[in-house]
Amino acid sequence: MDVRTDGGGRACVRTAQGEVRCDAVLLAGNANLGAVAPQLARRIMPVGTYIMATEPLGRARAERLIPSRAAVCDTQFVLDYYRLSDDDRLLFGGRVSYSTVSPQDLPATMRRGMLRVFPQLGDVAVTHAWGGFVDITMNRAPDFGRLAPDIYYLQGFSGHGLALTGLAGQLAAEAIAGQAERFDLFARLQHRPFPGGDLLRTPALVLGMLWYRLRDLF
Repeated sequence: MDVRTDGGGRACVRTAQGEVRCDAVLLAGNANLGAVAPQLARRIMPVGTYIMATEPLGRARAERLIPSRAAVCDTQFVLDYYRLSDDDRLLFGGRVSYSTVSPQDLPATMRRGMLRVFPQLGDVAVTHAWGGFVDITMNRAPDFGRLAPDIYYLQGFSGHGLALTGLAGQLAAEAIAGQAERFDLFARLQHRPFPGGDLLRTPALVLGMLWYRLRDLF
């Protein structure tokens, strides 16, 4: 897939099956944009993030864990986050893979993390565990901009996508419709590429994050 402007200045998307010319293109593939826009991929890194759910705990036991039923995250650099579901399961997230290699036994890996925070749940089973890849930027701020006057991109939500993607879509729609002031505020944020080039940037990130994991422990 290739995205560029054609000879007449219109946005053009080419695939093996054909091409589409249009007034505007919005690239919003996050961790999967590398093959489409390599110049953008240098400013983001794909990381695996995971979450699990326990079996139902019952209302009384669930509310002994989190009496307010609030959504919680800690202050570690590689943070844990958790909340209760409507059916009184504990949803627990926080295992992150910076190497892009997912844990072989994800439920067991997530359960160990949960028991560090809630050791009283040793008798509770994990019924679901899942994950996927998100993208992060060096400064953890979202990366908005244009590759050409009518080719826009949104990426780098860095784990805050649930809160920010709705806003991002609205700002991109405004910009495409000719009102770009709010979009351009974000586009002015400066983003550096991850160091190490194509070959070494993932190992460099893994080593750097190992330092932060050790700091979190002590």
